[in-house]
Amino acid sequence: MKRSKKFKLDKEAINKIDSEYDDRDLSNYTNYEVYEEEKPRHRFLKKLVKRLLILCAVVLVINLAVLLYTGRLWFNEPKKRDYPIRGPVVTESMGEIRWKSFAKQNIQTAYIRATKGTTFEDGAFRDNWNGSKDTDISVGAYHVLELDTDGTKQAEHFINAVGEDLSGRLIPAVEVRLRGLYRLLPPDYYEAADNLADFCDRIEKQYGVRPVIYCTERTYKNIVASDSRFNKDKIWYESLFSRPDEDMDWTFWTYTNRVKFSFYESGEYLHMTVFNGSEDDFKKLII
Repeated sequence: MKRSKKFKLDKEAINKIDSEYDDRDLSNYTNYEVYEEEKPRHRFLKKLVKRLLILCAVVLVINLAVLLYTGRLWFNEPKKRDYPIRGPVVTESMGEIRWKSFAKQNIQTAYIRATKGTTFEDGAFRDNWNGSKDTDISVGAYHVLELDTDGTKQAEHFINAVGEDLSGRLIPAVEVRLRGLYRLLPPDYYEAADNLADFCDRIEKQYGVRPVIYCTERTYKNIVASDSRFNKDKIWYESLFSRPDEDMDWTFWTYTNRVKFSFYESGEYLHMTVFNGSEDDFKKLII
């Protein structure tokens, strides 16, 4: 294959062009100069491609955010065959719940918020507690621990709200979470552990069982796992972006907060929890 010769104007052609366009010297007009004249066009195309790529990335991020927000995409999705026993966390923010219909939506359990601290009682607790009796799902009540408040007094408040007999119900649970300023300025973890231990001891004395400890990564690491008093307690672990560590012995796992069901007034997204074990193991949690 013959190589094409490089094109170059001869002197006669250059002189003729110079005579007509004397403001421009083409004596050194080469392929390099042609390339230089075309370079702005190449820069424009590069900028256009770059902007299109950025636009595509932004659209992709927005779509992912929408999918996560609407609960169509989760970071965690434990398979039903692996964790068949599952259910939501129930609070007054859900509004009125039609329990007979609500409980038939492929859920097997639920925990209802009862109390917090020494004075607060969930505004819908009694309705939810009574309404859930006539369903086929196993239901328990949980208390939200105030980390800097006497644990025994908090347990007394919980007992007064749910009653002295929990026969047929799941064992109680206690939520241990950093709230408000404690997210920025951590509490006295030793004091928090003492209050949690006092709460658990009083619940055990009343019902004959230790409560499940509902914790996040921070409270598990700094309060629960670091204190030998909780070594044998059942753990309810919340991790929305990853699975619990393989070496963690957990009983419940809250894996997402973007689940919706029907038959409750607010229609808001709910926290969803799975049980780690067989049906026989689960039955052992019923008092």
